[in-house]
Amino acid sequence: MASRPLPSLRGWLQSTSLLAVVAGYSCLFAFSSVLAETDRLERHQRLVSRISQDVQSGSIQLPLPSGFGVKAVWLAQAEPQPPVERRSSDGTTWLISRTPAADPDQPSGVLEVRQNITTSIQRQQRVQLLLIAAAGASALLTSLLLRVVIWRGLLQPLRSLTQELASLSADSLGQHSLDPAGQSQELQPIVTAFNHLQQRLAEAWTRERSFVDGVAHELRTPITVISSHAQRLQASAAAPSGSVVALIAKEAERMASLISVMLDFARGDSGRLRLAIEPLDPEALLLDAYERLLVLDPSRLLLAPALDLDLDWAVIEADRDRLQQCLAALVENALRYSADAVDMALAVTDGWVSLHVRDRGPGIPEPERVDVVQRFARGSSSIGTRGSGIGLATVAMLMQAMKGELLIADRSGGGADMQLRFKLSHRRSAP
Repeated sequence: MASRPLPSLRGWLQSTSLLAVVAGYSCLFAFSSVLAETDRLERHQRLVSRISQDVQSGSIQLPLPSGFGVKAVWLAQAEPQPPVERRSSDGTTWLISRTPAADPDQPSGVLEVRQNITTSIQRQQRVQLLLIAAAGASALLTSLLLRVVIWRGLLQPLRSLTQELASLSADSLGQHSLDPAGQSQELQPIVTAFNHLQQRLAEAWTRERSFVDGVAHELRTPITVISSHAQRLQASAAAPSGSVVALIAKEAERMASLISVMLDFARGDSGRLRLAIEPLDPEALLLDAYERLLVLDPSRLLLAPALDLDLDWAVIEADRDRLQQCLAALVENALRYSADAVDMALAVTDGWVSLHVRDRGPGIPEPERVDVVQRFARGSSSIGTRGSGIGLATVAMLMQAMKGELLIADRSGGGADMQLRFKLSHRRSAP
């Protein structure tokens, strides 16, 4: 099951901080409301107790005169009632309670006290509004401060570290260690661990490169000797052994080609593949490739007419020899997998120059087109044919190095249409 992506650390910190501010002010809001309510009840109880004592002592008479914000009356037929808030039609809020008390003039009954708490309610509401305003201002200030803190303390160091990591290449591994002291305290362990990893990768890369270079160098000499002696034997051997010698020569040539390709892969991986990029006339280059490859099968290899009329004076930027190598690989594949004619064609469309190699073979199914350009990978249509699985991988690697691309398409009517595409560099001036 695919893991869910983690949320943005910046968004998480900001939302958590804002929630903490809101939660804090919410608790303060609730506490202030409870505190104000408790204070009103206590004041009311003291008021009721004072009025009850004064009535018993005879210092005041019920009902109380108006104008003091307090109303007190003796109710003979009523039940005791705890303090409750009531809002009158004129908007005044009263706190009303009924308390049993002894009245010299009444044998039984309850003392009803109505206290005007409108001013207290309004004061509480003003405090609550101030708390809400303070909460909004605090949330805004916290958000602004967090943006500055996160930018300077987290995002800026991470961006700087990302740029340093992006500047590293295979050849520079181990040569430019990152400075932990220049990073924040939280990032220092990551930088130190990456430096150690970089050193291990650099050592492994150096060993691999030395191994590939050494193998390529050591194998070239015996292959050259085998090929040279096979050619001598082929020229002087009797008829019965001529085929055997020819096979030895062919296999030696094939092994030399494989070693050359593997060396190209190693150089491409390490960024050491050297290319002689120059302006080229694609029409002349395709004609030259056709004439050179015609010996492979003169009866089946054809040079098709241009696919459009936009070819005049087109120029591309590429390595001549490497591009010829790519065309040769595509033509050899097409001749191997197709029993019909194979044609080479050129097209210029929408600012792109395409060199086509088209056959009438089984083609390459679309789901396999990404895999067949990988090293040592072969498609389902190659079953029953001999091959190493590095031909298209070599073409894809060289095209990428020349800033072009290899496209695999279906040919109209059946077969494959292999295309080497380059961005149109410019157009030559007419002679």
